[in-house]
Formats: sequence, structure tokens, C-alpha cells
Amino acid sequence: MNDNHLHARVFRTSDEWYADVDDELDPQPDNPLWWGWYTSQQAALQAACNHLATLEQAS
Repeated sequence: MNDNHLHARVFRTSDEWYADVDDELDPQPDNPLWWGWYTSQQAALQAACNHLATLEQAS
């Protein structure tokens, strides 16, 4: 476990899915550590998991 305390959130607006990775001090989607938009919930979830895994390997 690392000390980043990151949180992944997947949400939908209109027909787009978003993946958002925030830290606990700034949980707002307006200033995410990382985000992307996807055509499906599964794609957004996979992208968030991949990004968190990358951050874990870097720490």
C-alpha cells in the first residue's frame, strides 16, 4: 500500500462515462489528478484501475 490515498470514481453524464482519480484532500472532479472519458462503464472502470496500478508501481 502506498501513502497517496487515492480514490477512483466512475460516473456518467449524458452518454459519456468518466474516470476520475482524486486524493482525499481534493475529491472534486473539477481538479482531478487524472481523468478520461469513455463510451462504457466497463471501459472507464478498467482505465481507472490501470491508472491506479501505474501509480502504485511508480511509488
